[in-house]
Amino acid sequence: MNLNQYKEKKNSRKILIIIGAILLFVGGIIVDRTFANFRENKSFKVMEGNFIYEGSGDVMFAFYKGDELLTQMPKKDNEEKLTFVKGECDKGASIKWDYNNWQPTVVNLQESKTTCKLYFGQEYDTICNSAGVDSGACYLAKKVGSDSSIIYDNTIDNNVRFIGSTPNNYVTFNNELWQIIGVMNNIEDESGNKKSHLKIIRYTSIGSYSWDSSLVNSGYGVNEWSEADIQKVLNDNYYNKKAGGTCYSSEKNKVATCPNWTNIGLNDEARGMVSKIKWNTGTMPVDFYENGGLITPPYMYEAERSKNTVCTYGDNCDDNVERKYNWKGYVGLIYPSDYGYSTSGGGESQRQTCLNTTMLIWTNENNNSNKVCPLNSWVPSLLCTMTPVSYTRSEYDRAYYSIFSVKSNRNVDRDNPASAYYIYPVVYLNSNVKIEPDDSDDYGTKTNPYRLTI
Repeated sequence: MNLNQYKEKKNSRKILIIIGAILLFVGGIIVDRTFANFRENKSFKVMEGNFIYEGSGDVMFAFYKGDELLTQMPKKDNEEKLTFVKGECDKGASIKWDYNNWQPTVVNLQESKTTCKLYFGQEYDTICNSAGVDSGACYLAKKVGSDSSIIYDNTIDNNVRFIGSTPNNYVTFNNELWQIIGVMNNIEDESGNKKSHLKIIRYTSIGSYSWDSSLVNSGYGVNEWSEADIQKVLNDNYYNKKAGGTCYSSEKNKVATCPNWTNIGLNDEARGMVSKIKWNTGTMPVDFYENGGLITPPYMYEAERSKNTVCTYGDNCDDNVERKYNWKGYVGLIYPSDYGYSTSGGGESQRQTCLNTTMLIWTNENNNSNKVCPLNSWVPSLLCTMTPVSYTRSEYDRAYYSIFSVKSNRNVDRDNPASAYYIYPVVYLNSNVKIEPDDSDDYGTKTNPYRLTI
């Protein structure tokens, strides 16, 4: 090879290297710009909300509407009515979204240049992606906007709720009439999977029974759901349609006649639709009466999902019962927040007033003279919830025996577990449970309830 051929070959190689470097640089710019304009260590502004991180490192965001890459994150209350649908991160990180404050939290942020994609779409997309496009949860989510009694609750999970005094939320289940509380999002099953589930409550009670009537605590029972008498018969005799079990109606284990479980218990088809769920049994971290003003629906929603328990053995509790903030099972009861979020308030502004008012005084004429909050809720009164009360006033001894109930005056207040209150079973349905389509105007009413299929 002569000198000129060698120089030409060397120059060609240089050109190829330069072209390659340019392509890599341009490609890097394209990839880098895909992840928006937000890159900062620890904390920065993301449109209208603060970015929050749990861990260390930095993060880059990209925003999408479906498959379309956006140049910026959609604003809250945007013209297209886009909402957050899902988030995906690499390097082991994940996204939690706060719908109320319109901001993301990146969880387990450990490595530099972690990339997260935030997807936005119609509000129902979140539920339809979670439960499936053919699911009953997706079916109801798509009705929001066309039915004024079905709305999003704007909690951190942005659940769908039926509200008002007479919503069309009736459904046939177990060959009986039940009512749909709503579509609950981020519900964790026994395997740890989080999805959207229909949550339903029996239309009529199974009778009036004690929550728990243990002989400890002077016969007033124990406010720990995993140990509760009614929990045991609901998840054994009632769930399995099995005769037997023991029911109570008052303090000190006063025995009452149980229902005929073989007549009213869940049949095979119904059991096949019910999920075993991790139910939240947390409560407020402070004394009930000293902080009664905090018992608003949003406060209770957070308290129920907290890791706060009534007490710890040796600290306000000496009944040798371990308090837990969750429980896995099939059949539970309604939450105080379910009752609170069921009100329409008689209008949007009045509903917000109700949500900001403690349920302890919903019917107090000095605070709510027309009682719009309870009168515009379809949830019945005189029922007990599955949420314990953190209550430590000395004249009532310890924190062991207080649970929340909806009183005859429709306020939410404390009661002892041994008191007889109406029991309305509540279950979460499997995500794949469908609602048969029906274009009838009266679909979901008592006379034409929703029909479930698998």
